[in-house]
Amino acid sequence: MNYFFYLIYNFLLLLALPVAWLVAYFNEKLGGSLSGQRDIKAALLSFNNKVKLDPKPIVWFHAASAGEFEQIKPLLARVRKLDVYIFKTFTSATIYYKAAHDDRFDGVSFLPWDIYTRVHRFVTLLNPAIMINTRHDVWPNLQLALRRNRIRNILINANLYQDSTRLKPLIKQVNQAVFQYIDHLYTGSDSLKILLEQLYSGPIDVVGDSRFDQVHERAKTNDSELIPPKIISDHRVIIYGSVGASDLDIVTTAIAKSLPNRNSLHVVVPHETMERDLVPWEVALYRHKIKAIRKTELDQYSHEPVIIWNSVGQLADLYSCAHLAYVGAGFSTGVHSVTEASIYYVPCAHGPKYDILAEATDLVDMGLSRIISSTTDLVQFLGLPDSAISHLSKQIERFMDARLGAADKIINQEFPLKR
Repeated sequence: MNYFFYLIYNFLLLLALPVAWLVAYFNEKLGGSLSGQRDIKAALLSFNNKVKLDPKPIVWFHAASAGEFEQIKPLLARVRKLDVYIFKTFTSATIYYKAAHDDRFDGVSFLPWDIYTRVHRFVTLLNPAIMINTRHDVWPNLQLALRRNRIRNILINANLYQDSTRLKPLIKQVNQAVFQYIDHLYTGSDSLKILLEQLYSGPIDVVGDSRFDQVHERAKTNDSELIPPKIISDHRVIIYGSVGASDLDIVTTAIAKSLPNRNSLHVVVPHETMERDLVPWEVALYRHKIKAIRKTELDQYSHEPVIIWNSVGQLADLYSCAHLAYVGAGFSTGVHSVTEASIYYVPCAHGPKYDILAEATDLVDMGLSRIISSTTDLVQFLGLPDSAISHLSKQIERFMDARLGAADKIINQEFPLKR
């Protein structure tokens, strides 16, 4: 099975590469990745020169994109205190060009495209003591090269959901063939472990998810005052996080129906903040005869019941102001992070497509978050009594406390380093 899979996989890669190179000239993100591929060898040689001057073990962290980078930060902070070098790779051009000069790394580059000769040469030249990958960026030739070079290879925050394509016939067998080259999986819950055992027969430890550690550590240092106290005082604050077109009708209608019943402030945080993403919300609210103001105009605030947050990167901190939260994309691609609200013990609601996130599933199963199927559902959620919100908040606090500490558990098990 393995031999034939790798034979077909590499043959298809050879056919796909010319197409990828052609598309890269017209696609900014892919073009950025293609350009970065040319710099990998120089980055490795520069790093190797540093290692030759002062030899120490090398820890290789990989994060595909910005989200995965956030997840590894708690481990990165702990490993940074050890007497090792840290080399960091990215798949996404967007996060690479932002983080390439981060002083937490001793070396950084793109992850080579998964052509066996390229990844094998990369692994051989880097020669790390361990490769720490997160979530699901598992590439067949990379896993094979790590095994052949006897590099310890672990996957943290391993995730799999019930309806994942990875579990479909034939694709499941392919994933089993690739996952066998990973030395150890660390995952967030017993239910995830049961799913992962369908793909992987090696050791799986349930330690929690380092995303909880990262959000918790960020929350502890959050002293920002994003909304002036005079605006939120005496209001019930509801944050609508990472909402998009699929949430627009149900959210704006629910706001319109709930406003007469309670003194509340609704903060809408669109997932994208281009003008084309903001205007539909303003138009929909206007049709409901609701006044709204943008975050960038708050110096002119005049008791508008809705703020449209047109600044990026502040949602996780905004939840500290909330009494309730609605998390977007549950009616389209799948709900966004519920962890960021839960770390502040804020009760959440979201659409019915939530099973891509284990923590969202756990919160629903424990009755700590609300599935929204209609405007009526959301109106009822927005109108929860204060006593019910307080009760839910205390239960969510216990839920979150039980899931912290993944980073320390992984560090304690993997260090001192071993081949």
